[in-house]
Amino acid sequence: MTGFARFKSPVGESLLPRNIACTAVSVGFRGNVRRIWLNLAIFLAVICVGGPARADSPSFSGITLFRADVTVLEDGTFEVDEEIAVNNAASFYKYGFKRVLPISDEDRWDTRYKGEYKTDNGIRVKILEVLEDRKPIGYEQGSAWGYPQLSIGEQGAPFDSSRHHFVIRYLVYSGLTLGGSRDTLYWNSDGHGHEAPIEESILSVRLPSAIPDDKITIDPRVAGRGVSNPRKPETTLDRLDHGPGPIVYRSMNVGPRQSLSLAISWPSGYIRTSRAQAFRRDGWLLGAPAALFLYYLIAWLWIGPEPKRGTVVACYEPPDGLSPAAARFIAFGKTDGRSLAAVIAQLAVRRCLRVESASGKYRLSRLMSDQAAEAALAPEEKDILYTLFEDGPTIELTGSMEQRNAAQNGRYVQHVHQELAESLSGKYLVRHTGVIALGVLATFACALVLAFTAHGRDASAAVFFTLWVLFCGLIIGMIVEFSLASAWRGAIQTGVGWTRLLPATAAVAVFGAAIGLLLKNLTVGVSLTFAVMVAAFVLINLGWAPWLKRKSPLGRQVCDEIEGFRQFLLKTEQDRLNRLNPESGETQDLDRFLPYAIALEVKEVWGDRLSQTFFASSMIAEE
Repeated sequence: MTGFARFKSPVGESLLPRNIACTAVSVGFRGNVRRIWLNLAIFLAVICVGGPARADSPSFSGITLFRADVTVLEDGTFEVDEEIAVNNAASFYKYGFKRVLPISDEDRWDTRYKGEYKTDNGIRVKILEVLEDRKPIGYEQGSAWGYPQLSIGEQGAPFDSSRHHFVIRYLVYSGLTLGGSRDTLYWNSDGHGHEAPIEESILSVRLPSAIPDDKITIDPRVAGRGVSNPRKPETTLDRLDHGPGPIVYRSMNVGPRQSLSLAISWPSGYIRTSRAQAFRRDGWLLGAPAALFLYYLIAWLWIGPEPKRGTVVACYEPPDGLSPAAARFIAFGKTDGRSLAAVIAQLAVRRCLRVESASGKYRLSRLMSDQAAEAALAPEEKDILYTLFEDGPTIELTGSMEQRNAAQNGRYVQHVHQELAESLSGKYLVRHTGVIALGVLATFACALVLAFTAHGRDASAAVFFTLWVLFCGLIIGMIVEFSLASAWRGAIQTGVGWTRLLPATAAVAVFGAAIGLLLKNLTVGVSLTFAVMVAAFVLINLGWAPWLKRKSPLGRQVCDEIEGFRQFLLKTEQDRLNRLNPESGETQDLDRFLPYAIALEVKEVWGDRLSQTFFASSMIAEE
């Protein structure tokens, strides 16, 4: 037979794999010294037992030899080396050779050794090598319920009736039953997914040397699953090993859909699984987010530190030429619902509009103002004054989360942001958006390449899930980071408006749960490492973005002036500001500092309520 050499023992003729006789070639080709000793042990065991040897029957149709060598490692994984000799088997394998790895609960059917039946038992494999007649050959691994299936060779091509010799090497993860007083290896070597008879089946198991031989129990079996396909009279089962070394069993004349299995148990404590074991199979994937983190770190070092804060001196006036919304934009680097509230308050102070409130709603009415007053308005204030009343002399604003209302409030905030960004960006604040955009682009490019090439139990939806998690994760993360968190912080500080944040918080929670579900699907379908990689991409981009924002030297100087003015408001004006109410319409009740108090988050009742109205239902923009 091709690939085997005959050895004449004192008792009878036995068939021996040729790679024992060709040790040097085997070592050079496979780089596996352990396999040489394992072959030698089985060879000596066959000589010692001297049992009935199979005949080399050229006319035998099916699998003439199925040999599986299992090596259990101390970290809980184990390596399987399979040698399969096939002869005249075209009637069983019409289109290429298929091997169903015995890792599903269809093959691990005996619940005494592995627990209750599961559609996905969590066992994963990493294919190390597939050879045909000692040469590498292509293969395809199935997915989902067909994950254990290996289709070897050209797909769709008729399987000829000549002799073939296949070698399959793979690592098995989570294949041991650990815990309790004893650990168990339950391995159904041939599996029940073959229709071809097996002339000779050999299963050898090498356990870690630290496990005492007298503590090991073995339950061998050869038959079909349960009692439906019992062992036939001509099917033999013999133990070949003697003394320390691998545990070796041989069975002759194994029928279709029957398998040689061993259930081996030993006291627990000798196998210690690492917490990072789940990352061993494809831990290299984590190099991608690590490279992204390094990119942002280098960019952060290259950008350099922000100008140091100077001495803050109390200022009794706001910085020259800065509107309330502009002061907030420079000091906090963002435009949000509080910015809009400050603009409305400023328009009320300038007597360009009147504000009336009822039941959480605000009615704004356009007032006739002179041209000089309007000309003195800041660009964003002029824009909002026109935008608010473009459809009529009155408008009603509310914090409702209805789509139309949220879109309207978001539009107002965006108008304010655009005007501020055009006049202030680059002068006071530098966002380094190019660095962030390049990082996000690299994230999507790298993640998509890895998703397209992903391997796992069911990687078919990896691309869609990855895109969805990245896109929605970044969007939701920015909403939380730049808007919702600020809104909740303001609500906690003021004690008002928190009920308006509940719908937005619930919506974010729903999207967050959806992202968690997709990450779970990626864990099951591809791997835990892949899911962690995608989540890390999102978190690294969101985490680094705020750290790349810098104030210019002028921006640092103006921020110190703004802080000095804010301290003045906090210490001397807050009590008086809390008594002001622009809704009264009385000129003497208005104060030119009120809009700045709103913008700079100086606690005062009316502005806090107004700003909280827009926090939950308006978008946020950052520079």
